[in-house]
Amino acid sequence: MRLFLSFILLLLCAAPHEALTQAQKCPVAKTLSFQVEKQIRRDTLGFTQGLEVDRGTLLESTGNLFGDTRINRIDPATGKVTQLMNAGKRYFGEGVTVLGERIYQLSWREGRVFVFDRQMRALGEFENPRDGWGLANDGKRLIVSDGSSRLFFHAPQDFRTLGSVRVTRNGRHIDSLNELEFAQGSVWANVFQDWDIVRINPTTGCVEASADLRPLRQRMNTAERRYIESESNFVLNGIAHDPATGQFILTGKNWPSLFFGRFVELN
Repeated sequence: MRLFLSFILLLLCAAPHEALTQAQKCPVAKTLSFQVEKQIRRDTLGFTQGLEVDRGTLLESTGNLFGDTRINRIDPATGKVTQLMNAGKRYFGEGVTVLGERIYQLSWREGRVFVFDRQMRALGEFENPRDGWGLANDGKRLIVSDGSSRLFFHAPQDFRTLGSVRVTRNGRHIDSLNELEFAQGSVWANVFQDWDIVRINPTTGCVEASADLRPLRQRMNTAERRYIESESNFVLNGIAHDPATGQFILTGKNWPSLFFGRFVELN
């Protein structure tokens, strides 16, 4: 009995000890400001679930809550939206990423990962054992969020799970990790239904910096601001990075505007 009680105590202490160890090794997160350099209006709205720069244009995945599940191209100069694929209501589109010559798109609750070539011809699909939220890649691995505080790493060839990391900021786990982007050696993530974007160390899971994007509302005109505030689903969601210019591109679900700029450390 004494041995059994000792075992139970060990189990109860394991999770707090893990959190304490993580908190001890993570530095205090820095504060970022997003400096807007350009704002464009798109000509067709999209319920943005994934956003990525691809060969000088923007690739967007949409969900079908307010429209259809699509993959679009957006001209960053004019805001013109060109539909590349429309899956209708067949599944709910989520994150999208381009690795090599393949385009990957997650579904939300259907447990699927769809693979296309650059001509949007279907190459096959994989099974995702979790909900699909955000999707990015570091050049070798697919990086996936499922709405929890974990990031998962998958092999692009067959989507087998290679590992995961729990995301922690100032000693606390961050849930609702959503749309993802890998840039400048870090994973950048939207936090669902929050105005925060966090910069994550992909090895440790530590949030190294975060930015409050509420000032973007002041750059919207009155009609646009009223529109996104009229529906609780029209949240900040969409982060892409252009390595050619160094700019990040931010938007939200059904937002009329996309914002181009740079993150700057305040401390």
